[in-house]
Amino acid sequence: MQHPNFETQHPLQQDEKEWDDLFQNSNYLARTRQAGINGRLRSSRFRSVCWKLYLDVLSEDKTQWISRTKEHRAQYEKIKETHITNPRKAAGQHDLVVNNPLSQDEGSLWNKFFQDKELRGMIKQDVLRTFPEMLYFQEEDVRTKLTDILFCYARENERLLYKQGMHELLAPIVFVLHCDHQAFQHASETANPSEEMKVLLDPKFHEHDAYAMFSLLMETAEPWFSSFEREVRKGKEEMLTSIPFARPQDSGPSVAIVTKVNRIQDQLVKKHDIELYMHLNRLEIAPQIYGIRWVRLLFGREFPLQDLLVVWDALFTDSITLDLVDYVFVAMLLYIRDALIASNFQTCLGLLMHYPPIGDIHSLLLKALFLRDPKNNPRPVNYQFQQNLDYYKTRGADLVNKTRASTKAAPLNINKVSSSLLNFGRKLIAPMGGGSSGISPINNEVISAPPPQAPVPRPLAEPPSCTAPSNTQMKSQPFPQTHHQHRLLKSESLPVHLSKGEHSVHVCCINAFYLILYFFYAFTVTCLLYNPCMHNDISVHTSERYGRFILSAHASAALNS
Repeated sequence: MQHPNFETQHPLQQDEKEWDDLFQNSNYLARTRQAGINGRLRSSRFRSVCWKLYLDVLSEDKTQWISRTKEHRAQYEKIKETHITNPRKAAGQHDLVVNNPLSQDEGSLWNKFFQDKELRGMIKQDVLRTFPEMLYFQEEDVRTKLTDILFCYARENERLLYKQGMHELLAPIVFVLHCDHQAFQHASETANPSEEMKVLLDPKFHEHDAYAMFSLLMETAEPWFSSFEREVRKGKEEMLTSIPFARPQDSGPSVAIVTKVNRIQDQLVKKHDIELYMHLNRLEIAPQIYGIRWVRLLFGREFPLQDLLVVWDALFTDSITLDLVDYVFVAMLLYIRDALIASNFQTCLGLLMHYPPIGDIHSLLLKALFLRDPKNNPRPVNYQFQQNLDYYKTRGADLVNKTRASTKAAPLNINKVSSSLLNFGRKLIAPMGGGSSGISPINNEVISAPPPQAPVPRPLAEPPSCTAPSNTQMKSQPFPQTHHQHRLLKSESLPVHLSKGEHSVHVCCINAFYLILYFFYAFTVTCLLYNPCMHNDISVHTSERYGRFILSAHASAALNS
């Protein structure tokens, strides 16, 4: 028996009540934005309508909502007809000399068809990987809609085209529209909704509305996907980008996304937590490693979908320029700051690339708002990440190993570099030796050679030179001359036992050559000590061999000079 005070409401009545609360008041826009900031849209049936308001798909004047919506839908229909064509249907309307499958003419529909097929194939590969844990995105109809929207956007923006990651910005929009359409259809089965609700939530135009919302979102996000260099002013800014000893993130192309993540870490993180900033710099964790993905995808891979929608509520509500992204970025770092400071490179990398779950996503947004404007936003309750770090250490190690494996194709070949230096040194001292009887390599295996012969007196006008060895001296050598030269070419050592009659300029050349080797040895040791990622590419054994060789060779050269 139903309680007399219990009043049931029809689903459509609940929808109409929520609609009135959100959109019927005179100051409805402020109330709608407040609902987005406070997280009250999590269970709303009109989240998609709110997002259209935030992204300027709908105007503030409610009387224009229906006409504006129909205008966007007609525009997408025209775009789709223009770019998604079937050359078979237009075969009789064009010249067959131009419009045939073998034609390479720019105006050929078949030529355009094959180019579009390649682009659609690239988009399809990413669409197939969209939210693999959700059955909704595995439906073929949904995948077709995602592919068509991204393809039309790419053709409408030929300079940018399609970039990997755009599908992850489109997917939540498509999902929110689908949820609102399903709720509206269920509520309108037994009642008659208002005309505005019928038009705005018509499921037949699911794809059209998603394209309108995505294209306006990309007006802000487009620079984050662009690979074009940012124009740099002449003068001070240009000088700062070319200073010596600059970090890798400072000396690369001035792309907008790189500039943005560098500014976040170098200015905002440094301002709010100098200790964390210094720790990340000490570990040489550049913000591009993790920050480009955070910003481009609007944190799409860092949170579960339901929490991600709450984050997007706040981002869209705050401003269409997505200014709050910078402070959400900082708040995420501060949430795990104790774990980052207490961790090494691998564990920090695991934490940043596999962000830990957050119990209350709304508290993170309140932290971001407080960081941006502490005067007008209350200080949130302190929250800290507490979890076993072994998991993130393992994930970080996996990332490092994958990075090393991907760069194995072109490792630093020290043997090749050292061979070049050794050959250069041999060329420097080549004029000194007419023969090899007076040299002895510095190595573990020493080839015995007779002492150098005294030079034959010559006129003063002729420069001194070494005399050729006699036949008896050649017989006394344990190995033939050709074999001796072959051993020297394979050795990492250099002949340093010079005859005392050599000219002083040759000694200077030797000293200059050893100075070059000193610098090379210092570079090798520095790489081993301060860059752990190069331990697999640069052998400690090689470094020690070069050190012993340089010291012993230079000492012998000094004695013989």
